[in-house]
Amino acid sequence: MQTCTPLLLAGLLLAFSCAGAQADEADWQARLARAEAMKSAADASQKAADEEFARRNLACQEKFLVNSCVNEAREQHIAVTRASRQQRVEASTIEREVRREQSAARAASLAEEERQRAASLPERERAVAAEREQAERDRQQALADKQEKAEARALKRAQQAEAHQRKVAEHEARVAERKARAERRAAGE
Repeated sequence: MQTCTPLLLAGLLLAFSCAGAQADEADWQARLARAEAMKSAADASQKAADEEFARRNLACQEKFLVNSCVNEAREQHIAVTRASRQQRVEASTIEREVRREQSAARAASLAEEERQRAASLPERERAVAAEREQAERDRQQALADKQEKAEARALKRAQQAEAHQRKVAEHEARVAERKARAERRAAGE
């Protein structure tokens, strides 16, 4: 029997959940379209019933038993209105169910993302810690290089100052020797 790695299982679950989400999305869209069609049909039915009631009410005014005719037209209008309201209620129920399912799917998706984020947290923390350590090593190396260069410059300056002092001493010695020679010549003349 072959075992699956956690990464492989996570990938398979993600693939299946994506396929399921696409199927759910198509189902949701179809149900929402059906609910919208039901609402449109209910609205059209209500509008037709209102127009029919107005037409029949007007026609009833020409009959002998006006109240009986109007009551009959009103009862038919009420029956159609109730049916169209029931159809709108069913459409609203479908929409609420779809929205509830979409909300549950979003919550499940967010929970899965949070779980994956939490699972990858130790790895991300190690990566961040490694980056920080490398940055600190780089900083320490830069400081060491800077210190080394400063020491080299200080040594060079000290050597230059020593060489300068030697030259000055040699120059002063030559000047003193020339002076002494000049004085001896002047004294010996």
